[in-house]
Amino acid sequence: MLETGFVVALGLLVMLAKLSWRNKMLVISNPLAADVIVFVCLTAIHWGTFSGVMAATVGALFCSIVLSIARWLVGHMVGTVYYPGLFNIAHRLRAPSSEHKAPRP
Repeated sequence: MLETGFVVALGLLVMLAKLSWRNKMLVISNPLAADVIVFVCLTAIHWGTFSGVMAATVGALFCSIVLSIARWLVGHMVGTVYYPGLFNIAHRLRAPSSEHKAPRP
């Protein structure tokens, strides 16, 4: 069960690594929605045995822990207001200015 939890948490970290900073903040800022989605998907996958459902529960627990650590490290957003964590990433959340965009042909 613990191995499944670690694999699910690692999968969440890989998914977060591939997302843009705005989308990362969307996932990190809505931990309840992410927890519910992960738990429902894992329960549907592992349905049928007690050990499967317990593995899904442990996996969802590790995802919740990963999201809590992410909120502590990089902060979260409420609406358009950014509340920094240990590392302030506000400069990565700003929209690129129009002068840096490539000209249209």
